[in-house]
Amino acid sequence: MEDIWNQVKYLITNKDLSYLQQSQQHQLIQQIPNYSFIPNSIVKFWYSKSSNQQKLLLLNLLLLSASIYILLPSLPFSNQQRMFSKRPDKNITGLINLRNDCFANSSLQAYSSLPSLTEYLNKFITSFNQLFKFIVDKKINIDELVKLRLELNKNLQNSKFKSANTKFNIPLHIAMAKMVKKLQETQMTSRTISVWTFLHELENIFNAKISRSQHDAHELTQLINETLENENLKIKSFLRFITLNLHTILSNQLIPKDYAELEKIIIPEFPFDGLILSQMTCLSCHGVSKPLFTPFVILTLPVPMAQIVELETLLEENEKESIEGYQCLRCIINKIHANEEHITRQIRNDEEEKFIREIFKLHSNPSLCINEDIPEALENYIKNYKVQGIDVSQITSTVQKNSQILKPPKIFGLHLSRSSFDGQVITRNSCRVKFTDHLTLSIGKEYHEKLKQFQNIVQSEEEKMMDKISFSGILTNDENDMEDEDVQRGDFDEKGEEDEDEEEVETDDGTATETGLSTDDLDEDETDLEDGSSITSQESIPQTITTSTTIIPNDSNNTQINNAPITDKQTDDLKERFKRFKFNDNDIYKYRLRAVIRHMGSHSQGHYECYKRKPLFVKDKDGNIFKLSPEIMDDLGDVHCGVEPANRRSSSSGSEHDEGFRHRFSSLMGRRPSVIQADPKNVEEIIQSGLQTPAEILVDDLNKNNFDDAFASANFKKQFHEPKQSTKPKEKVKMKKINSLITNPYWRISDANTSEVSTASVLAEEQTVYMLYYERVDRKQIRRNR
Repeated sequence: MEDIWNQVKYLITNKDLSYLQQSQQHQLIQQIPNYSFIPNSIVKFWYSKSSNQQKLLLLNLLLLSASIYILLPSLPFSNQQRMFSKRPDKNITGLINLRNDCFANSSLQAYSSLPSLTEYLNKFITSFNQLFKFIVDKKINIDELVKLRLELNKNLQNSKFKSANTKFNIPLHIAMAKMVKKLQETQMTSRTISVWTFLHELENIFNAKISRSQHDAHELTQLINETLENENLKIKSFLRFITLNLHTILSNQLIPKDYAELEKIIIPEFPFDGLILSQMTCLSCHGVSKPLFTPFVILTLPVPMAQIVELETLLEENEKESIEGYQCLRCIINKIHANEEHITRQIRNDEEEKFIREIFKLHSNPSLCINEDIPEALENYIKNYKVQGIDVSQITSTVQKNSQILKPPKIFGLHLSRSSFDGQVITRNSCRVKFTDHLTLSIGKEYHEKLKQFQNIVQSEEEKMMDKISFSGILTNDENDMEDEDVQRGDFDEKGEEDEDEEEVETDDGTATETGLSTDDLDEDETDLEDGSSITSQESIPQTITTSTTIIPNDSNNTQINNAPITDKQTDDLKERFKRFKFNDNDIYKYRLRAVIRHMGSHSQGHYECYKRKPLFVKDKDGNIFKLSPEIMDDLGDVHCGVEPANRRSSSSGSEHDEGFRHRFSSLMGRRPSVIQADPKNVEEIIQSGLQTPAEILVDDLNKNNFDDAFASANFKKQFHEPKQSTKPKEKVKMKKINSLITNPYWRISDANTSEVSTASVLAEEQTVYMLYYERVDRKQIRRNR
């Protein structure tokens, strides 16, 4: 130890031997301790230099080491060389189970696996921030706005979300975004956090506490979805209300720029939102019932008491149901009409004669529904009709109930109800449900074209409405009302040790190994479907504001669904739901499995686990790894849900900006990221002939601006660099999925314990599968021969 210290001391003191003669240098160097790991030639070379030369050598050595450390991952290698890096898909953030939290842990993990939900949260919170900024800039009194909206919409006062609707905020969206962001971050080590930061926000919304007993993951998911949807509809309602009354609200302050700002605020559609059409058909008279439209945010399918069943069979059986002994109004009217035409009898009074005339009128109506609403007096007469052996109470028929998914949701959530009641106790149904990693839905040709007409009408009428209100009271062709030209002068967070597992990254241009597994790991190449209107407000809301009406004029007399008329309210609802829906011309909507929640145990006790699909990690020929899945934007957490004084916001914005810049800059300069976050569009899947699993994809060339991509991943580029507009089409390059993504495309998550599993392992959970999440995809596929 003493010799080592002496050697270090000589190096630290920088003893300058250059002024000595060569013989003297040799004698002094002989006194320096000698060790095999420091060659004598290096020691002699070092002490032969002057002090300034030694400092310059040290500086150059440090710069060279830093350059190698930063640039090594990007250095090209020959075809025979291989490069290694830690796998970005091995570790994932887990959730600690403090008591009975597995129901919430599995539910939140499933949410974090949905790219469409991530894109929705980014867009929705951004739109909310834009709206809030507009309201603050116009000095609108938000409390007055909320109060007036509640007064004009009595339905909000009877809603279970009444307390939430009295505030202009989106707390659950913010809590969900923060939680999803943590669960999506690429982890090179194990990490565990708590789900209760999210659950506490849910408790605050409903002013209640979550009990300590066992809970159902489906019930929690239903509550979360409904609360998120309510916040979405609430902000849409504000937008629509203010837009339709903007001229009255801003009165003399109204300028065209206000409308231009509002039109940019687009509220995206809630991705779980789906719609089911239910209608009955009488098998005797072939009449149909009035359409019933039922929205859903997750679809429940009852599991039969059988040994095994396929998921597609459950969906088909859920669509059709036979009902016997149904009293069809149309069959009854037909019977009474035929009886009255072929008998001769004395009508007892004028009232009965009136009823008979009304029955004949109903018979002549081709659109008469089998469950038509008729006046109570007429209904009682028909029920008690007994003439010439015709007893209405004995007239029954069999009807078939058809349930059709009229609007396929962006995210298709399925709940398999495994509760079985034998007359005494409720038990868990262990029927094996076979499911696949892909699914297709169709609207139906009989509905497809009709719904597209709704979309065309509403878009046309919306444009006309905006043209009308945008210039109302501002522009005029009346010369006497024009402005004088002389006046117009203005132009819990715990991390483990780093994992040493490595991903072998080939740097040659060879074809990646193909397997026989079905691993559709591509993230969806479909832009989010958006739905929303514009809105704004002002400091004081005049009480002369009138109740807003529907944007689209009603024309229900000519509107029918499957030969049955629909009401004005149903017409308006369909126009709103489908005005920005993306229709596929072939009426085929493809879905990919993103997550599965399984339940083990009895009906009342058990444990939940989640399988969720990994993000898409690909590598280029140089070994750079890209994450081609969306993530929550960095700046979404800074959301104001109440009006702050303008001077307070402006005074703090500078320091917050500087602090954020320093944090991002220090993070970026620490070293080049090992995984580059990117979200290219127009992803194309290469399907080789004779092979099932595509291991290669075509994407826009991301290596042309890797430095900018690295800055974009830290939200740096957005603040300081405007993207350059290029007229040249982007070149597409071929990239490979990392090998572990092909063999094990899913994570299995049991609270804080995580592992990687294959697709086959996920699909084998037939007895325990409880909830499934499929996501709509419309991707391009290219077939190429090997």
